[in-house]
Amino acid sequence: MKKIKFLLILFFLFSASEKSENEESLFFDVGDQLEIEFLKNGELYMKNENFLIKKIDVELANTPIKIKNGLMYRSSLKENRGMLFLLTNKEDIYQINMKNMRIPLDIIYIDYFNTVFFINKYVYPMNRIEKLNISKIKYILEINAGMSDNWGIKKGKTKIFFNQYK
Repeated sequence: MKKIKFLLILFFLFSASEKSENEESLFFDVGDQLEIEFLKNGELYMKNENFLIKKIDVELANTPIKIKNGLMYRSSLKENRGMLFLLTNKEDIYQINMKNMRIPLDIIYIDYFNTVFFINKYVYPMNRIEKLNISKIKYILEINAGMSDNWGIKKGKTKIFFNQYK
């Protein structure tokens, strides 16, 4: 009888340890598995001296949660796409970071005259983002790293025009 009790106790201990290992695998980091798809909200046109240099599709970040999340949990961004942050509240700029980012970006700051104010090039995941004079910034555009050079985007010269879909 003692042997049976001992074997039952061993069985329950073994099955309990099996269960805890299986439970642990259920609680993996969801962020590693999450993939958010691009949602086209409009088109953005870039011009240098009245010459169209590029047209891209943009997804808008225009609510507090969209601004905070930005392009997080995306494994890629097609070349002719970007995310446009509409900054209605000046404090929104402090929500933008590279936490949980998977792709390097060029971050383009656009002033109230729709002119490129500053370009932060090749910002890699988990790096700090340079903070600027937020009183001059109306929009922030995030695109794949290197695209600002490829497309000829220039500080003080490139104008941005946005066409939002209803």
